[in-house]
Amino acid sequence: MAIHPTAIIHEGAVLGADCKIGPNCIIGPNVVLGDRVELVSNVIIDGNTTIGDDSIVYPFAVLGMMSQDLKWQDKNTMTGLRIGKRCRIREYVTIHSGTPASDGTEIGDDCLIMVNAHVGHDCKIGNNVILTNLVQIAGHVEIEDFAVLSGGVMVAQCLRIGRNAFITGMSAVTSDVLPYAIYEGTPRAKYRTINRVGLRRHGFTNKDMHAIHSVYDAVFHGIEGTVSEHLVKVNDEVKNNKYAMDVIDFIENRSHNFIPSQCDPFSKA
Repeated sequence: MAIHPTAIIHEGAVLGADCKIGPNCIIGPNVVLGDRVELVSNVIIDGNTTIGDDSIVYPFAVLGMMSQDLKWQDKNTMTGLRIGKRCRIREYVTIHSGTPASDGTEIGDDCLIMVNAHVGHDCKIGNNVILTNLVQIAGHVEIEDFAVLSGGVMVAQCLRIGRNAFITGMSAVTSDVLPYAIYEGTPRAKYRTINRVGLRRHGFTNKDMHAIHSVYDAVFHGIEGTVSEHLVKVNDEVKNNKYAMDVIDFIENRSHNFIPSQCDPFSKA
């Protein structure tokens, strides 16, 4: 283990084997670092924060601090931050602790979070997610595996971004983003097409992509009837394709199990 003499490690912090703690890092008393975690320099980690094995955090990142939600400004209400294995968290990233509205903020394994990105309280980020420079994620957002958010993307609170989705730079996300799709645009990002390049890179076949496209063609270009009716019609065509059925399930099940009532505009809470 290599700990620079200028680092401050509070009593109670737990460091795994072979960690590297660089100059001017501050580690709070309830922080747990896995094996071979590296904090390059000037990193602040506080709250009930855990970071998985082989992750690296670059200078001036601040992780696990109290959220900006004005309803929860007592440190005793912080529910923590969990970051997975092999994550790369670049310079000036901020990721806030969860609030009592959930069991904490979560980042999965193998994520890359680039310079100046922000992940708000109570977010659930899957595995292999990429948040590019200046991406800003509000509270209670769920991002599924392999999603990519390009530079400057803004995501409003309480939304879902489906797996293998790609959002183009400077887009404003104000509604759920469907899986396997490309979204782009301001003031509101909209569906453009399926994410063919990204899907090929992850081993999707032409048959898979055709099935996914069939669902979206029915949803966005169906002439008569409701979305539900269009999904019923296309279901028989794609029912043997897992990925197309994932899309249908995503559309039909819009509830966010981890989102508290204050995110629901129709709630009286």
